[in-house]
Amino acid sequence: MAEQLDVSRVEEKYVISKKEAERLYWKLKQILPGDDMNGYETYTVRSLYFDSYHNDDYFDKLAGIKDRKKIRLRIYDTKTDTVKLELKQKSGDNQRKQSLTITRKEAEMLIKGNCEFLLEKDKALAQDIYYIFRKEVYLPRCIVEYKRQAFAVPTNNIRITFDSEIASTEGNFDLFNPSLAMLIPVESRNKVVLEVKYNHFLLSYIKDALSLCDVTQESYSKYVSARKYGL
Repeated sequence: MAEQLDVSRVEEKYVISKKEAERLYWKLKQILPGDDMNGYETYTVRSLYFDSYHNDDYFDKLAGIKDRKKIRLRIYDTKTDTVKLELKQKSGDNQRKQSLTITRKEAEMLIKGNCEFLLEKDKALAQDIYYIFRKEVYLPRCIVEYKRQAFAVPTNNIRITFDSEIASTEGNFDLFNPSLAMLIPVESRNKVVLEVKYNHFLLSYIKDALSLCDVTQESYSKYVSARKYGL
């Protein structure tokens, strides 16, 4: 089982047209390597988000609270035996993501409301998530799925991702169902979410490439967008 992962970085988000995304992706492909997950090829990301009984994480984001969090399960293949349990905490412009690998069975237990297994893990993150779940009565809220293409540069842990075909469901939490019906489009089919993530600073040649495109940074959350119809 993988060790606990803990990274802090800046995350910048942009919602751009599909045409602009294709143009920018082609430019970046000339100068950047593909990411470790699947090189230059597209892959699927599926996440199940939890929130408190009163949906505090959702409303904190809407209110623009600077210090906020979200908890999710993430997979890249419905046949996987391992799942990423992630706690993301935002403070100003900085984002801290802690990730713990758990088993498929444990993920299914968590979705059903059983988080006791977290106390058996010798990881601080597992203990922290357990107490959040118990204190704030966390429940599964929605599943978000999308297609991703990505670049990764080791220097300053730079990652640039293009997410498209974003869809969600708030009525079915069967994370491992290969035929899960994602009924609600989160964004227009003609829109792509661009995310630029890095530690310390963005390398100048990458910044220059991004500046040539018509992109405007904005505060964006796939989770909040996915729930705009249900709340």
